[in-house]
Amino acid sequence: MSVLVTGARGHVGRAVLGALVAAGQDVRAASRDATTLDVPDGVAKVSADLEDPSTLDAALDGVTSVFLYTRPQGIEGFVKAAEAAGVRHVVLLSSAATLEPQSAQSRIARLHRAVEEALAAAPFASTVLNPGAFATNVLGWRADVAEGVVRTAYPDSRVGAIHEQDIGDVAARIFIDGSHAGQALALTGPAPISFREQADVLADVLGRPLRVEEQTPEQAAGKMVALGWPPEVPPEILRAWERTSREPSLVTDIVREVTGTVPRTFRQWAEEHRADFS
Repeated sequence: MSVLVTGARGHVGRAVLGALVAAGQDVRAASRDATTLDVPDGVAKVSADLEDPSTLDAALDGVTSVFLYTRPQGIEGFVKAAEAAGVRHVVLLSSAATLEPQSAQSRIARLHRAVEEALAAAPFASTVLNPGAFATNVLGWRADVAEGVVRTAYPDSRVGAIHEQDIGDVAARIFIDGSHAGQALALTGPAPISFREQADVLADVLGRPLRVEEQTPEQAAGKMVALGWPPEVPPEILRAWERTSREPSLVTDIVREVTGTVPRTFRQWAEEHRADFS
């Protein structure tokens, strides 16, 4: 088995790479510019742009499985190139929004669903990973944390923040076992945790106090746009935060069911990412 990991510069892509390398699998890392990739020894690097199918043939040559980031533009070309290359299994990093009735009509859900549906209609097997909140979202607090504060709307929103390595471990296990074809897996951390509680954990790990400053939704949306989010996305995110401030988001046991180990806690994530807040 040879696995192509797209988006290998991202947190989840690197986690998938690490899990597959640790399991002794043949792995190929892909990014739009392979020269920017920092990968483990023995991992081949290839340049591939999911929005430009003409770049995919060489990247997919000899590949049997693909870890795919959601890119609606170019998905038809990817499916054709993967079929031509003899790919047998694609694991897609999608979003919990496609599984949640409250978010079903959101732009986030529509974009991810377009890729899910294209893969479902493809002639090869696919598995969809639908994580909710990422623990890595907290990295967006770094500038505030340097000032001793965490600024967020709905600080009591409780989400099932998931460690990126748990997503990577799930994907690796699916590739190795050839399992869960045709399934959509809602992945979460072990328990709901509020942004306020995340700030408390981070303060304890960093060994310095962090006060929580509640922003208005408008302030939070402006901050997200400044960080590079498309302007139409923050309102959808903020509606979800408002909802989970009243009712915690769902958590599942799927990480344990697939990997045999319980998902990592937010404290574990914070300890492993301490240096990112230095």
